[in-house]
Amino acid sequence: MLAPPAFAQTPSATDSGQSLEKRIQGDLEAAGFEIIAASDWSEARLYQSENPRFVILNAPYNSIYGHRAKIEFRIILNDRQILVETKRQRVPGSVDEKLPYVFLNARHNLPELEFVLILDGEGFKPGAITWIKAQAAQTPGFNVLAPGELVEWLANS
Repeated sequence: MLAPPAFAQTPSATDSGQSLEKRIQGDLEAAGFEIIAASDWSEARLYQSENPRFVILNAPYNSIYGHRAKIEFRIILNDRQILVETKRQRVPGSVDEKLPYVFLNARHNLPELEFVLILDGEGFKPGAITWIKAQAAQTPGFNVLAPGELVEWLANS
């Protein structure tokens, strides 16, 4: 019997992105954040907690196109609100083509909301990483991190 082709065993881009999201969610939960689905979230919870530490999953936000979009995480840490987008690209592909859109959405929501872009994988074009990091260096409130850096960044920023 023949083995299935190698590409059949490769996880899909969705699976890859979801595993990164689960890793980030686990890190935040281990750091004491309460994880809440957007469908279960109520802004009233902000007034019920003296030192809020919430992570809202698949949180709505306003996109540059003027519609409600969803982002992986909205972190509420005391008086800060931080949108977190994750992008994983293990092999060369088109994920890095989305970075300008992510950046424009971040700028659209700054300064009211901080923005963190978490990049993972070796497949990003070098020019894409250089470009997005240059944007971060010039844009207060916009940060680019690696997957394991978020909790430490939250504690120190």
